[in-house]
Amino acid sequence: MSEIERPVHVLLVEDEPDLRNTLRYNLKRHGYAVTDVGNGKEALDALASLRQENAKGEPIDVVVSDVMMPVLDGIALARTLRSDEKTRELPLLFLTAKDDPADRLEGFRVGADDYLTKPFDLEELLARVQVQARRALVTRKVRRLLPEAPAPGSQPPLPSTPLPDLYAKVAVWEQRFPSLAVIRRDQIVGGSQRTLSLLREVLVRAPGKDPVLIVGETGTGKTGVAEALFRLGPRADKTFRVVNCAELASADQAITAGKLFGFGKGSGLQNVSKDGQPGLLEDVDGGTLFFDEIHRLPLDAQAMLLLPIEGRPFHPAVGKGNPKIVDVKFIFATNVDLKAEATAGRFPFDLYQRLAQSQIKVPGLGERREDIVVLAEHFLDECKADFDLQNATFAPSLARHLVERDYPGNIRELRNLVRELARRAAFELDTVLALEHLPEAWEHGADPSRVALDVPVATEAPSTSTPPKPLPPGTDDDGNGFWNEVEMQELRALRKHRFRIAEAERELGLSSKSRTLTNHLRGLCFKALAHSLTGSEKQDFDVDGAARLVVGRNDEALMDRTVERVQSYLEMVEKHASAHTTELLFNNLPRDYRKHVERAIEAARSRLNR
Repeated sequence: MSEIERPVHVLLVEDEPDLRNTLRYNLKRHGYAVTDVGNGKEALDALASLRQENAKGEPIDVVVSDVMMPVLDGIALARTLRSDEKTRELPLLFLTAKDDPADRLEGFRVGADDYLTKPFDLEELLARVQVQARRALVTRKVRRLLPEAPAPGSQPPLPSTPLPDLYAKVAVWEQRFPSLAVIRRDQIVGGSQRTLSLLREVLVRAPGKDPVLIVGETGTGKTGVAEALFRLGPRADKTFRVVNCAELASADQAITAGKLFGFGKGSGLQNVSKDGQPGLLEDVDGGTLFFDEIHRLPLDAQAMLLLPIEGRPFHPAVGKGNPKIVDVKFIFATNVDLKAEATAGRFPFDLYQRLAQSQIKVPGLGERREDIVVLAEHFLDECKADFDLQNATFAPSLARHLVERDYPGNIRELRNLVRELARRAAFELDTVLALEHLPEAWEHGADPSRVALDVPVATEAPSTSTPPKPLPPGTDDDGNGFWNEVEMQELRALRKHRFRIAEAERELGLSSKSRTLTNHLRGLCFKALAHSLTGSEKQDFDVDGAARLVVGRNDEALMDRTVERVQSYLEMVEKHASAHTTELLFNNLPRDYRKHVERAIEAARSRLNR
């Protein structure tokens, strides 16, 4: 496996064993490789050991660390990492139970890239790790493109043959064309092979006077490609004008042609000087003229364009005047088949032949799905200030949905969707954009937490597993009848705030320092697990069924999160059962739930003895 292909490796530094186990499980479940340790000293030892095993490159990509730890705390760890040349740029995310601005400021001073306060929402943590992982992947690609430093005293290597890989060529292109990096950030965003091939075509066709025809579906970003052609060409310091042919299509043909080619003497038109008036072609002489939706321009004006395109003289469209020759770079865009239009007589065939020699095909979003998350994050960055969402990120489940979703309107539709997601998240005071913020989750006045989104998924073979255990008799979908009155009150608050414990504690009037609701939720999960025991010997748990009892509704995001939580509790039980330390499982657990934990321990021991 190459350096680029291997999974992102996270170094998890957390002294609380239960939390460390939970985080390790969920990070692995989302595709990360994880090394977990209990303090800063162990983290540095692990880094040194991994470096010996992996001589090429830095073995760790992202560090997720607690702040308050024994032996060596997170602040001291960050200082050590930032003082080492090899780890100076290593992404670092701090986790802390202290929400003191002074502590947070100190963390950023010593080099933290992000900060998350406990108790935190698991989806938010995963989203923030995803941001740092993306930084790590970019670093890998850059490292891969840079030549290795020569050994001390040796001669620098001779220039080698350029790599055929497009990713390698982009670095060379950005050195040759300084504005390319800005264009990749603003106009043509993405790193897929299709997008990089598009960039190559732009670079090839930007120089010279030859006209360029940009072809693509509605919303694919043809205007951005036209701007890139202008900025990467030799006329970047000259005039760039855009002609919206759809607007000209509704005007009088004589007026339209005159606006482009000029009005001569004696035109007889109101608001036009008797001595004539130059047209747009003369105004842009020496610069670049972009005709958007060229198929919408009146047929006569289309035919007249062939002369200035080929550098031949043309006369004013209305009135009399001397012939003019202009030096203009022409760019055209269309979302229709111009060859079919020319064959049908709706577009000049000779003009089509001239433009067909220099075409750029802009791929639809469905052809470059690898770019969807990058584009979505770009659009989110654009609108963060509008909605005061400076720290906003996408939940992993929403990011997956965005990749799978269809976009008939292509990039324009994705951009509008991201703005709508941000608008709804801002209203809900959420910083993590989730499935519940999708517009369709609120259609027809439905409760978004109960809407099953219609996301295309791969067809699977019929399941042969045991069907989910039914709810206890007399229990409704929300769990009434299974939970007692106090439990239902706690669950309603948790569900309302999507299991964000701090917000639910505030509503219930509980102290966050005592971690009362956290411990109660652990007991609720064990109670649900006890009901879910299946099999002839009642040794296996139906984790999905237990999560369904806790969530109490059809909510994919909450179900995923709760399944992860319940599974982590079971892993804790198995770990302590195998280590003969099960007494730790009862720490701070309400007495009413002890019997459910004991049942889980019994089942775990039975499985270990199989």
